[in-house]
Amino acid sequence: MAFEASEGLYAGLSLIDTSDLKEASTNINKFKELYDKAFVNLQDSKLIKDGAGNKTRNGLVSVTNLTGATEKVRSDLYNDCAGAISAVLATRDKVKERIPDCVYLTGNKWNKKVEQFKVDAFGMADYNSSDLILEFSSGEKKDQFVGVSLKKKRKAAAPSPTLINNAFSKFIQGKEFETLRKDLNTKRRRFFAGLIKEASTGEGPLANFAKITGNKSIAQLNPENDADAKKLWDIKVTTTKVKKVKGQNVNEVVSLINLKDEDTILTEGSAATDVSDKSSDSAFRKYINGKLQSSGNKLNPLYQYFEDAMNVPDVKDKLANALLARVLKTKLLDELDTWEKNEFGFFVIEGVGSVNETSGTVNVSNASVYDIHTIMCAIAQLRKEEASIKVDETETFKRKAAKVYFILSKGSKPILDIELRYKGSFTAFPQFFATMTTDFQKLLKDGGCSEIHR
Repeated sequence: MAFEASEGLYAGLSLIDTSDLKEASTNINKFKELYDKAFVNLQDSKLIKDGAGNKTRNGLVSVTNLTGATEKVRSDLYNDCAGAISAVLATRDKVKERIPDCVYLTGNKWNKKVEQFKVDAFGMADYNSSDLILEFSSGEKKDQFVGVSLKKKRKAAAPSPTLINNAFSKFIQGKEFETLRKDLNTKRRRFFAGLIKEASTGEGPLANFAKITGNKSIAQLNPENDADAKKLWDIKVTTTKVKKVKGQNVNEVVSLINLKDEDTILTEGSAATDVSDKSSDSAFRKYINGKLQSSGNKLNPLYQYFEDAMNVPDVKDKLANALLARVLKTKLLDELDTWEKNEFGFFVIEGVGSVNETSGTVNVSNASVYDIHTIMCAIAQLRKEEASIKVDETETFKRKAAKVYFILSKGSKPILDIELRYKGSFTAFPQFFATMTTDFQKLLKDGGCSEIHR
């Protein structure tokens, strides 16, 4: 798993006095001292607790260690720390300036004390998406825990980071969607098969591949025929890129549709490249991405299939509700069965900060904090409004990108900005990337429930 430095720094900073955090937010020397203190805290297993094996802690310690760090890595870590200071200060404001008794890291394995809050729901093994959990002893029978979903950005005016990225297929599970899944699978297979055939003829980016392999049948196959489309879809090639498998170097085998460039296909006389090779998108990948763009106020054919599927009467409401539940965690508190013993709160916090070490300046802005109770209240007020997921034509058609933008609304209230795009593999379903709209963010900041019907 990847380890996010900002999470480790937030954990270490959470145990430091508010006055020290504020002083470091404007003073570069105090900031550097604070970084070192947060790093020491992160290593203290009594204050910051991990699950069995301490894999998450060890990973976070490794990625936040400044020893031997390059200038670029140090700059990134300082920026992450500034954003984490912003997030911790915002948390303090929400928890009445209390410092937690301890912080729990989530990730590889949750500590036994907080395992009770781990929820498998709505097709998500970690529906409780807390990156960290803070514990506050209340002095009563019930202890208080606060889950924090941490986001970061360098400048206040920058777009908000995405709250989820889930495959479209995750939203159409179950027997009732079986026909829809089959239809989408057929259409996307035909679409990409057509691109493979087109790219393999004339002067297309796979023309040499078709000639060298003597695979004349590609030109004779009909992508609109399911059997032929499957043949094109199933073609795999061995590439010059090498990866480690059980300690051995082996050449990577990929589906043809996921190939970056035909020059990377392993043929007689070609050489394997180093395991660390990270070639950028090349001819065939750029060709595919170009074909996925929408233009002339008309959706790309493949994305049109998905847009049509999203608006099937039996699908529309279920999809909208599932997106709201997954992105905003509106059902999290209902899924928890811990209320007799413990209180649990949940914040989505967007820390904002950056550091310019050259000029010696620290910029820590106010973080945005979204409390699950406010979110739930706002959505509850809108529960009777009809849900809609419509193409955001302005965003979709103004840029040349292999993606489509949607807006999920309840009645006249836009709630989520959504992107549908591929992430690496074209053999998989495209993925939803979602954020709260600026209108909905403002609604929550202005009071949520009280503002909805103004």
